[in-house]
Amino acid sequence: MGPGMNKKHTTVLLVLVVLVATAAAYQLNAPASQASSTYCAKHPGHGKRCPPTTTTVPPTTTTMAKSPPFVVVCGIGLCLDGQSFVVKGATAYGQYGNPASEIALAKSAGINTIELVEFDKDYHTLSDTESADTWDRVDAFVAAAQAASEHVILNLSEYGQSLQAAGDNAVTTDWGPYLSFVAHRVNTVSGETYATDPTIAMVELWGEIPAPDGDGGGCSCTTAQMQSFFTNTLAEWHALSPVLVSSGGFSYLNDSGSGIPWQAVMSDPDDATCDMEINSTPDLDTTTPAVTSYCGGLGKPWFLSAWSSCLGSSQFSGDLDHFPTDAAMAIHATQMYAVTRGGQPASYPAMGTDFWNLQADSSEASGSCDIGPQVPDTWAAVQEAAA
Repeated sequence: MGPGMNKKHTTVLLVLVVLVATAAAYQLNAPASQASSTYCAKHPGHGKRCPPTTTTVPPTTTTMAKSPPFVVVCGIGLCLDGQSFVVKGATAYGQYGNPASEIALAKSAGINTIELVEFDKDYHTLSDTESADTWDRVDAFVAAAQAASEHVILNLSEYGQSLQAAGDNAVTTDWGPYLSFVAHRVNTVSGETYATDPTIAMVELWGEIPAPDGDGGGCSCTTAQMQSFFTNTLAEWHALSPVLVSSGGFSYLNDSGSGIPWQAVMSDPDDATCDMEINSTPDLDTTTPAVTSYCGGLGKPWFLSAWSSCLGSSQFSGDLDHFPTDAAMAIHATQMYAVTRGGQPASYPAMGTDFWNLQADSSEASGSCDIGPQVPDTWAAVQEAAA
């Protein structure tokens, strides 16, 4: 014990030493969250004692542009952006070079969907099915429809008909390369890829396909080959695009011996909708109840993909396409719309319908199937149904 130090002083000194040592040990072993703020401010990120220096960045909100929704199947109908969507449609045959006027005409009638069918520049010429002359016109029409908030249906029937015209068997030919061409095409006006363009409500493969028994000229195929064609071709499009695909409107189903495997096709999960046409009394009285009853049991939408009100004399017994006056045409149009709303003989409402053909003429010529202001009674029936 040094000079001037007594026992009391020694005890105090020992206590101070213990306290200092304890504090130092605590600092060495404290978790980073408890490290001395003073120390860490002077020695940022120093070993385990101080947390790494961080800068608090306020959260940011990124507003993503909402992609336009696709038309989708919902139960026995269609939906668009969560709401029921009914196709109020018409074909635009002969008007592909005039998209602005045709779309304006559609708007004036309340039509929300325009079907593009027989759109090749050179009629049923196989070399033209993928040509720029054909598809540049289609591009312009689809882009104009998009700009006007209209939808389109792409009907690819002309490819099958062009194969037939070239002497090929359209049913046993693989449509895969053609479907891939369509799906991967980039619209030269809008920049949209067809496979992902929500302007396209649906693709129809082949409306009025000729029957194995020879109806419609015959398909030069068997029932089994036709079923295989639709099974494969529907699946090929389904693998390429989320856009709905269907067989296209069947005719000849009133003939039980037609050989068309319509039930097998319509029950295919890749066939989005049950498509049929009404061109005759048997189509109305036999095909309509058969298709709607069958597809109602499947819980699938049905689509009246074609009907006509043409001015002219009847072409055959039971003809429901030709009528002698505008007034008679209007009565037929009203009946077709009533059927699509679930009226007799349909068993439930359709997802919509297309009529052949939307066009404004200076006057209605005999034999013409164009519907526009030139047939005021029929035009009023179209507008009333679309209201």
